Amino acid sequence: MNENQVWAHQELQDLMKKSPTYEEQAFYRALDQLMVEQAQRLDNATGELDGRSWADKLI
Repeated sequence: MNENQVWAHQELQDLMKKSPTYEEQAFYRALDQLMVEQAQRLDNATGELDGRSWADKLI
């Protein structure tokens, strides 16, 4: 994760701790999980693109 994603993750963790209701805590937790999954997908896609560009050079 990049520094912006780390910052957002920390902010969401703080919001989860400060939220008075279970519904709000669940919302922030789900949002945090979505953000982590999206970061992983972006990283995977970047790696795939890099791999494909190198594969063309090897042929």
